[in-house]
Amino acid sequence: YRRALTAFLDASFDLDVIADTGSGEEAVALAGHLRPDAVVVDVAMPVVNGVEVAERLRAVLPELAIVLVTGNVRGVDPERVQSLGNATLVAKGDPLPVENALRTLSRR
Repeated sequence: YRRALTAFLDASFDLDVIADTGSGEEAVALAGHLRPDAVVVDVAMPVVNGVEVAERLRAVLPELAIVLVTGNVRGVDPERVQSLGNATLVAKGDPLPVENALRTLSRR
């Protein structure tokens, strides 16, 4: 899913994929260095839960737009996602809702 989503987003005329990783620790380090406008984080990440990664990203980049993707929306605490601020939760599958969420959150 990650590779297909990355290719889909990178093909978009107004979105640039500047990094891709499957590691939460690496995602936080890359974000601190690259300072992206937005990120997509899978909730089901190895070692560190994607919501925890999002919380760490928020601490590093307070204005960052965060799109969390999951195969089980009901398994994620909506209050925890809401507490992230400029963030939303999107079900895995069709990449278009992820693209739309990135655009919407980036405009805030």
